[in-house]
Amino acid sequence: MHTIRTLSGSTRDEALDPAHRSVNYDDDGAVRTVTTRSRQIWLCRPEAFDFDDSTFSNPDTGEAFSRIIRFIQDLPGEELTALKNPDTSSVHTPLRDMVYDMWNHVFWDVAQFLGQVNCNTGTFCPPAHEILAISYPETPVEVGRMQRVAQLQSDCNLMIGAVYVAPGVRLRFLVGQPDQESFMESTFNSEAFGPDVLVDATKVTGCYNEPYVHWVRRNRNIQVFLEGQPDQPKGGLAAVFVYGKCQYQPENMAHPCTHSCDCGEVEEDDEGDEGDEQNERNDDDNNERKREDGQ
Repeated sequence: MHTIRTLSGSTRDEALDPAHRSVNYDDDGAVRTVTTRSRQIWLCRPEAFDFDDSTFSNPDTGEAFSRIIRFIQDLPGEELTALKNPDTSSVHTPLRDMVYDMWNHVFWDVAQFLGQVNCNTGTFCPPAHEILAISYPETPVEVGRMQRVAQLQSDCNLMIGAVYVAPGVRLRFLVGQPDQESFMESTFNSEAFGPDVLVDATKVTGCYNEPYVHWVRRNRNIQVFLEGQPDQPKGGLAAVFVYGKCQYQPENMAHPCTHSCDCGEVEEDDEGDEGDEQNERNDDDNNERKREDGQ
């Protein structure tokens, strides 16, 4: 894994410790497998697999997920396409809820990686995920313009991953300050964003499968904008994201950083001093017992 970000901000801290980081996990085979298969499974009909709904909702969903992966991984493309579920409007079904749950494994690995490069990652204690569903507006967005379709803010650090993005969808996530309402207008020209777009499925014909998880610092106002495209549907799901919540570590608690770094927040280890004091007390007790035995 590696992080991708553009250095920005007016201060050194803003540039070196940004409020948003993108993590590319393309070189992590295990994470890549889970995300790729989970996106494919999300698109499948539940009846295509020999399970009932109770299997998908079982706390130990890993076994069912593994069996489904083994079933679909060797299927030719046309047979996998034949399993596609025509229902792309339901966010929650037993099968899709199982998929969201499996993303806890992805977020755990990403959190462990980020903990090595940033002391402010937070503590991820799975299961700790929620869903952000993006719907098409009932009135299609004008081609070439962007419209805000969702907002998100949390007192936890967030890791956001795309589970489903409809072909032709182009989204942008803007990360602002807690008290800052970026882009007050509901729609504006998409050129204001520049060339970089966070989620772009305009050239996707099958399953969106970009290898990114996006980390956003707590209390940041996240705004999601949808760009108008030709023949855009009216209503229905444009995308589904799952996000993991990393608990913030207060300053008066032990710092979660377990590696050597320059953050200056790692607490001093007092175990050595406490151990020496305990040994001295034990020696005094032993000497006292010896004197009593001698008498």
